[in-house]
Amino acid sequence: MDEREVLRGRIRDLWNRTLEGEYLNHTGFLPLDLQSYASKLIREDRIPERSGSGPFCVFCGGFSEADRKMLFFVPSYMREEDLEAELMKGEGAFTCVRIAAVRSGFSTPPDHRDYLGSLMNLGITREQIGDIICREDEAFVFAVKETAPFICGELTRVRHTTVTAEIKAPSECPCEVRTSRESGSVSSERVDCLAAHVFHLSRSQASRLIEQEKVFADGRIITSASYTPSPGERISVRGYGKFRYLGTDGTTRKGRLIARYERYI
Repeated sequence: MDEREVLRGRIRDLWNRTLEGEYLNHTGFLPLDLQSYASKLIREDRIPERSGSGPFCVFCGGFSEADRKMLFFVPSYMREEDLEAELMKGEGAFTCVRIAAVRSGFSTPPDHRDYLGSLMNLGITREQIGDIICREDEAFVFAVKETAPFICGELTRVRHTTVTAEIKAPSECPCEVRTSRESGSVSSERVDCLAAHVFHLSRSQASRLIEQEKVFADGRIITSASYTPSPGERISVRGYGKFRYLGTDGTTRKGRLIARYERYI
């Protein structure tokens, strides 16, 4: 069965459980495309997306810029701020795991793919893992609460380096976003032009990624290469990274636009 159809059934089941039993339910960690699809289903089924007089649903991933998030179905007696406070203390559905080298650190710092590969080699499924925040000699991994102790007990190496892992409350994890302000000349503000410039792709490569539903604007799937983001929108390209478009700043002598953006490091 297609994963979207599985998610459709899951959302309706969890929502009905919350309505009938008045207790908190949630999905696993969802990537951006499934979050976008889930949002569409929520609107179609008229499920409230913010707290009011009854149960509602909300996405949470541990910090505001998280790409992978769980969808929570929250009972009427609970407020959104109560849920967030519980999650940040590590008392909710997910927590954070700090992974660090045992001795002198990494000779060459591992990247996101290295950490994810080591975790997947343990038999952990992707929906059990949220965002992975990489630093020079450590990483912070958001994980389903039941999975975190398993990671701490079984993960011993990342690439060629011996590591240790310990559970941390999400509030203790350094989730500040690191960006680099840059600019460059583009032929237009279309998303295919911008993505091609930022990630050093050809226009045709960028267009194919859009056709494959791998490009997002503030979490929404972009289906047209001619889409023009507004200043401030965050553009994510699966497998390449993300940037926040800041608008244009004049033109070059040849009439090309000078695009400004913040690239996430």
